[in-house]
Amino acid sequence: MRRLLLALRDVVSEPEREERRSFRLSKSFDSSAPHTARVLEVHKAFGIGIGRREHVIYRDLLVDVDPGDVVYITGESGGGKSLLLRDIEAELRRHSEFRPVLNFSSIEVDPKERVIEGVGKDVAEAIEILSAVGLGEAYLFLRGYSELSDGQKFRYRMAKALAENPKTLVIDEFCSNLDRTTAKVLAFLTQRWCRRRGITLVVATAHEDLVEDLGPDVLVVKRFGSSAEVRYDLPRPERCSLMKLLKIEKGTIEDYNALKELHYRSRHPGAVRAVYKAVIGEELAGVIVYTAPHPVLRPRNAALPFLRDMMREDMSGYLRWINEHFVRISRVIVHPKFRGIGVAVELVRQTLPLEGKPYVETLAVMARYNPFFERAGMLRVSAEVDRERMGKLESAYTVLEGLGAREHVLLDPELFRRWYRNLSRGEKRKVREALKTVGEYWRREGGRRVLPLERAASRLVMLLNPPEYLIWKNPDPEYSDYPEPLGAVTSLPSRLSSS
Repeated sequence: MRRLLLALRDVVSEPEREERRSFRLSKSFDSSAPHTARVLEVHKAFGIGIGRREHVIYRDLLVDVDPGDVVYITGESGGGKSLLLRDIEAELRRHSEFRPVLNFSSIEVDPKERVIEGVGKDVAEAIEILSAVGLGEAYLFLRGYSELSDGQKFRYRMAKALAENPKTLVIDEFCSNLDRTTAKVLAFLTQRWCRRRGITLVVATAHEDLVEDLGPDVLVVKRFGSSAEVRYDLPRPERCSLMKLLKIEKGTIEDYNALKELHYRSRHPGAVRAVYKAVIGEELAGVIVYTAPHPVLRPRNAALPFLRDMMREDMSGYLRWINEHFVRISRVIVHPKFRGIGVAVELVRQTLPLEGKPYVETLAVMARYNPFFERAGMLRVSAEVDRERMGKLESAYTVLEGLGAREHVLLDPELFRRWYRNLSRGEKRKVREALKTVGEYWRREGGRRVLPLERAASRLVMLLNPPEYLIWKNPDPEYSDYPEPLGAVTSLPSRLSSS
């Protein structure tokens, strides 16, 4: 495989490599100064000759570049890293195998641009790209660029760069303005994305702490003067270096409370059975919350068909059996600083057996876009659709849509109330009748049944866009007699998934 070789004349050259693209680079400056009074004073005081002086940054550097390499240029500030980066970029732009070449500095963002709308051809691709730079958070998707922190802005611009899918990406001052923990995470995520897609990545920064997470094919440490230390073929990272510090421990509800505002469902998760936390160094990196299972779930019965017969024969016995043999993952929350490096996968994988149940299940919207539950060993299951129920929900949505309510109105309680107030009496009656399909949201007030319409409206949208169901069977020999779950049965249609 071809490599990018940067070597000065006084560095022992590498053996010749076949089929390489070679460049020879030199950079120097005429450091002669005009003969002003102060300049002459310096010459006299220090005995410096007045003749022409050449300041050499590098001369006859051999550059051997292979498409898809990761090149990391580092060293002291003022040593010539940026000059070397620009010279390499200029050479790469001359050759088709590296074009198009994208310089990160050219990425511009409209301050009003919404995060979810600025990358990808659809929502699924946008979330994939945003997650690849550690921006995989539901509420963050909805923010404008101007609302992001400086670190988040850098990550978002990185997402924009990756979304352009260049053949070569050049970044000066790579992660220089980030705290070093975040820098390591983003270095790992960026090289992983580029390597999987064959993108040549060339970065320069004064920070020398990203070697392990970039795993560069070429590491160039550029010091002052014309010398450089060059190393080749450093180990490619299989995981972020921070994961070596990861510990999964028993947690408390206080650990959940510390991170709950980062979850799109910040309300209390319900009947909590256990909380576990992920700690990296001294920092709380994430939490997972286990709760009691839902009483009845169609995907669960599809995964374990014997449950259908149990439910028909004895509903109370069925509910007791489910409560004794199942536990549900209700929340998985990872601190934004550590997203994308596998913390969620390890939280799930390492805690699945700890509750001592034959089955663990979860319902999760994010699983539609990020398969971390499956990477942790869980099985995705889809149940056959309750055609009658789904038909009623579809009809209810059609009624509301016909009255002018779009998805964003139904999902926003304030917008819904404002829209509802402007309807005629007859139209309001139609809305109430339509939302009776979401029957579980009736409640009693003053002795009569009242439907909280704004909650029913948002619930309607969610019922038409059901979360993914995943299940895990405990491999412990103690549970060998319990049936193995079945895989996907039939895909649930998603009424609004393309919105």
